[in-house]
Order: sequence, then C-alpha cells, then structure tokens
Amino acid sequence: MNVDFRGRTKQILESMVEKGYANTQSEAARLAIVQFGEEHFNEAELVNKKLDRIDQDIEAGKRKILNADQALGEYAKHLK
Repeated sequence: MNVDFRGRTKQILESMVEKGYANTQSEAARLAIVQFGEEHFNEAELVNKKLDRIDQDIEAGKRKILNADQALGEYAKHLK
C-alpha cells in the first residue's frame, strides 16, 4: 500500500525521523498507528465495555442468566 502524506501529517512524520524516533517515514507511520491503537483500543477497556453492555442487557431483560444445569441442558446428567 502506498500512502502520500502531505501537510501537517508529513511534517510530523519528518520530525519523528529527524528526532530519531523512527528510521523512515513508513516506520514513523506504523509507530503512530500502534500508539493510536494502544490509546483507543485497549483490550481490557474493550472487554470491560462489552461486559458493561451485557450487564445492561441483563438488567433490561434482553439476556437471561442460566445456572450450570440450564446451560448444559440434557448434557448435565453426564457430569453427575
């Protein structure tokens, strides 16, 4: 994939290379993308958001909590 950076984006990439954060503009772009991902897509944060949504669904009656026997259904007898 080829990307043409211009303006402020190009200046930032050039600065990252000049200051030694990266060897090339491509490497600088990768570093920036990884940093963005770590800040905005933290796995623990995403998991917590999903669990919060599940809790809200349970409270709203959109999801049902099952005990072990209900979850296993007809297979529960094989565990006893």
